[in-house]
Amino acid sequence: MLIEQPRTTPRRPIPRWLWIAGLVLLVLLAAGAVLLIRQWPFTRDAVTRALEEASGRPVQIDKFTDSYFPPGCTAEGIRFLRHKHPEEAPIITVQKLVIQATFAGLIGSPTRLAEVRVVGMHMIVPPKKPDDKNKVALNAGPGGKSLAISKIVADGALLEFIPEDRGNHYLLKIERLGITEVGSGAPMFYRATLTNTVPPGIIQSEGKFGPWNPNDIGATPVSGSYTYDDIDLAHFKGIMGTGHARGVFSGPLSRIQTHGSVDVARFQVEGGNHPVGLSTTYEATVNGTNGDVLLNPALATFRRTRIEVRGWIAARPGENGKSASFDVGVPQGRVEDLLYLFTKDQPGMSGNIVAHGKFLWLPGGEKFLRKIRLDLGFGMTGSRFTHPNTQDSIDRISESAQGEKKKQQDEDPRTVLSEIRGNVQLRHGIATISKTTFDVPGANAAVEGTYNLLDRELDLHGTLDTQGHLSDTTSGFKAVVLKAITPLFRKRGHTRIVPFQITGHYGQTKVGIDWKRDLSRK
Repeated sequence: MLIEQPRTTPRRPIPRWLWIAGLVLLVLLAAGAVLLIRQWPFTRDAVTRALEEASGRPVQIDKFTDSYFPPGCTAEGIRFLRHKHPEEAPIITVQKLVIQATFAGLIGSPTRLAEVRVVGMHMIVPPKKPDDKNKVALNAGPGGKSLAISKIVADGALLEFIPEDRGNHYLLKIERLGITEVGSGAPMFYRATLTNTVPPGIIQSEGKFGPWNPNDIGATPVSGSYTYDDIDLAHFKGIMGTGHARGVFSGPLSRIQTHGSVDVARFQVEGGNHPVGLSTTYEATVNGTNGDVLLNPALATFRRTRIEVRGWIAARPGENGKSASFDVGVPQGRVEDLLYLFTKDQPGMSGNIVAHGKFLWLPGGEKFLRKIRLDLGFGMTGSRFTHPNTQDSIDRISESAQGEKKKQQDEDPRTVLSEIRGNVQLRHGIATISKTTFDVPGANAAVEGTYNLLDRELDLHGTLDTQGHLSDTTSGFKAVVLKAITPLFRKRGHTRIVPFQITGHYGQTKVGIDWKRDLSRK
């Protein structure tokens, strides 16, 4: 019995070139492994040297662990020391630094790290001084051309900028920060989320930053866009509202040019009871190293009024905090809109207003109305009082001065529009009114006095020049009294000069003859 053997296909020998290529690959891998082991970049000494070269200062690390799969390391308790006084507070501290790489990135050129994660960084940025060694090179040394980082993530970073006078420090808190394309001295792309404290709000920004200039930090270029949401204006004590800002910016860090808009919902001043919507557009120059701002200009609108503001917000020597100094103009406005902000009831006047002046906001814990200083010149046209009794008295004074008798006034009443010019100086919540004139057809008045914005008490005094008869402005016993005392008032030609006063709580004021006023002079 014969058993047939199965046929087998003869095996082809492996080509010699493939054996040779495999051996060469194994040799290269072995050589690469030996090279990585002998020049492994993730040792305590190697990372310390890299950080010292990047920052230009001594570096200490408390705890260090490395990893081979994936390649990388973790450093904790990192301190970047000062040159002259290493025993003092470090210029930079980092709670944890996590570095991750790939084997392909390690053998490439330049060497590329996949991700660097920085947790809990606190960086002090000192003021610029000639030949100062207290500087941070960051991504600017020669090592920048041989190392690239795909991504940097920073959580809980704090930048502390120290002004030249060593006064109040400017703090920038960064909740989350992502940076890509780090290395080779090129601009870095970033995306950041910040929680601001003055005033409270959330800032989100993205754009380009760098390359870092170690010799002049303020010259480091930046550009991008931002949003600033949930701005709580109640932080400033005396004003309220929630703001939302949008803008774009570019330029060196110390002279950032920016423009955008701010919308405030339910803006309200302490003492008033009328929240309004406030919209602002602005152009500004910002010093990113200390937070100083130059407005040129900001335009704010609410209701039917427009306000132009130019000036600066900055820290001044000897002051704990920032001051704001502005040139303020109202090229187009309504009297009732301005009064609307500061009153609880309906405004007592309406009409057109044009104004210009100086505004100064001082730092400190005082409330808004107590700490602002304002010097304002104003002019009002087409004005009238909203309270019927007050406006009726003005109407009758004007009609009487124009020769109308009381009967004519009653039969054909008309509303008289007033023109007012004057100056206001605001200090510690008290407005001092001076050189103010009040004109209606046939009569005019000069007024001065004070208005307390805090308790709303009014104390105004003045003189009324009129060709009419005061008794025509009222009836009954008051008319008899006024007719009897009219000869007592000083007379110039056909014009009576009558002293008067307006006193009391706003909305409940009393108008009367000012018998204490010196009638011998006007």
